[in-house]
Amino acid sequence: MNYYLAIDIGATSGRHILAYRNEAGTLEIEEIYRFTTPLVKDGPTSCYWDIDVLFQDVLNGLKKAKELGKIPSRIGIDTFGVDYALLDEKDCLLGHIRSYRDERTNAMKKTFLTPERIYQLTGIQPHAFDTVYQLADDRRRGKLSKAKAAMMLPSYLAYLLTGIKQNELSILSTSALMDSRTFTFRKEILEALGLKESFFPNPIEAGNLIGPFSKKIQETIGYQADVYAALEHDTASAFYGSEALEGEALLSSGTWSLLGAILPQPIITKESFEAGLSNEFSHRHEVRFLRNIAGMWLINTLMRQDPDRPDILSVVEKAKKGSDYPGRFDPEDERLMNPIDMKETIKTLLLEGNYPEPKDFGEYYYAIYLSLAYAYSDAIERLEKMTEKKFHAIRVFGGGSKNLFLNELTSKITNLPVYVGPSEATAIGNILSIEEGE
Repeated sequence: MNYYLAIDIGATSGRHILAYRNEAGTLEIEEIYRFTTPLVKDGPTSCYWDIDVLFQDVLNGLKKAKELGKIPSRIGIDTFGVDYALLDEKDCLLGHIRSYRDERTNAMKKTFLTPERIYQLTGIQPHAFDTVYQLADDRRRGKLSKAKAAMMLPSYLAYLLTGIKQNELSILSTSALMDSRTFTFRKEILEALGLKESFFPNPIEAGNLIGPFSKKIQETIGYQADVYAALEHDTASAFYGSEALEGEALLSSGTWSLLGAILPQPIITKESFEAGLSNEFSHRHEVRFLRNIAGMWLINTLMRQDPDRPDILSVVEKAKKGSDYPGRFDPEDERLMNPIDMKETIKTLLLEGNYPEPKDFGEYYYAIYLSLAYAYSDAIERLEKMTEKKFHAIRVFGGGSKNLFLNELTSKITNLPVYVGPSEATAIGNILSIEEGE
């Protein structure tokens, strides 16, 4: 049996998904290992990824494949976007890999170029957490002067497995350093950071062989396999594995909600900037034209404050009981990125909207779901206006697609049918992209 392995790392959890083709040619998948993505807080609003713990989980999942007697021939890694590793002149990691939820970059968005200019140059909707602002902060702190190279997070994990440096294009496109029209770096931005293109070694397309495990990794896990560049941005993999049909708006639902469509060319205009729409690299030089909306992060974070310690099924039941609550808020408000108190922040947003204070957690949960459904509706209207296309349905995929209550609410608010794609769309897209490689 010829196995492929997708290592799919979201901002909340990661999983190892094995796949093979059955006799009919259908892709069969199996989750063999799951872990929590290790986010470490080192201040009220500052945090980083514990790369040692994360990479150990990568190795643990690889070892699990051998225990099962299902050794993969090809391996691909995908993660969330924008975060990166800096290497020094000895190729050692320079400090922590800071999380995009670290609020260190908020000031940079106000002082580094302008959001309008970055959008004109790249087609990427500027957010304070973007790589470009993180790098600007690194430069301000003197960290860039010690760095010799940078790799996006999944590319760095592949480097730890192979010893070969690379940056896959779909994950690199989330950096707001590259032009989505030409798939090349913008010199004006790099010069403002004091960087050269060579600082991001070996940009490659998904499907390319990176290399085999290094000798050390082979000895550690007990077998040899080839690591391929998957569509390393999890949203790129999810859109590719979504099984969406023509005319459907695509909604990748997980920690984030990414709602958009696949286009042959980017749309970079004043109107698309004002609509909050971004152009990210997809498969075969296509573009994901989308809006970045908060997702299950809001629910998952609020759940930790609920004294009942509910699971997601209990949360949905509570939300149903609180469905008479009328309030909603903007889930893209920057105050929701990494609040010290999620409940208090949502209450503030609702009161600012002249809604009553929710009387219990059920009403808070419902307010989140209702707010997301309205945000999806608004995003679809903007997409239709910019693309001059009319969508006849929504295809929702990813972990959040299992939430039937939110799907029904979304259908009601958007007045569109909601079809559920695979919950493991990201892993499927990862596998399809490495399967196609030479």
